[in-house]
Amino acid sequence: MLGLQRPSSGAVQILGQDPQIARKQLFKQVGVQLQETSFQEKITAEELCQVSAALYHRPHDYRQLLAQFGLADKAGRPVKELSGGQRQKLFITLALLPNPQVVFLDELTTGLDPRARREVWAILSSLKASGVTILLTSHFMDEVEALCDHICILKHGKTVFSGTVGQAVADSPYTAFEDAYLWYTEEDR
Repeated sequence: MLGLQRPSSGAVQILGQDPQIARKQLFKQVGVQLQETSFQEKITAEELCQVSAALYHRPHDYRQLLAQFGLADKAGRPVKELSGGQRQKLFITLALLPNPQVVFLDELTTGLDPRARREVWAILSSLKASGVTILLTSHFMDEVEALCDHICILKHGKTVFSGTVGQAVADSPYTAFEDAYLWYTEEDR
């Protein structure tokens, strides 16, 4: 969807543009937090934010984002010295630096403790309320239930359900969303 690879079939548009053709324009409007990311070994959180912010015309104030995610006191520490949860919050911060209209978040809260997960959920809920479109990839069904207005369940790269969490449950033989998810993906067998 981000134009990083050529599609084998079909087409996609983000903000009305083809990501294969308009990558540079979309780069300014789309944030991305990948499941796995690595950086220079000795770069600090603040240096990483400064370098990343320099790529955008009107970036969000990284100091404000670091504070919002509870990382202000970690800004001077090398990224490699941050805990897994702190690194995850830093990567979300980097995804939000461009003041995106659309943000892709892959396995958003992996490595976060329950309190930190809820804090991140609250921040994302306020972003969503402000009009930011969030595309979330997650295997945590409680996270999907808490954050997603519309879901798409995939099995072997094919859509097996598209709609709301409530519709997914109603259209399955189960009353809990996680059970319904396992039923759609046939992982319950």
